[in-house]
Amino acid sequence: MDVLTTTELMTGFLSVLGTGILFLMVTSRAPKQLHDEIARRVERSIALLDTFEESRSR
Repeated sequence: MDVLTTTELMTGFLSVLGTGILFLMVTSRAPKQLHDEIARRVERSIALLDTFEESRSR
């Protein structure tokens, strides 16, 4: 049975750590992008409603 050398063990550990950090960055970014898109759509809807109200009151 082969035993991992220190170099192989450290390489594996750093690979798992890097993958975990990358996964956390990707999953935490998605909700922000979704939130930003929802905010943009709400702003557009409010602007459209304001335009409609202005043209209706004339």
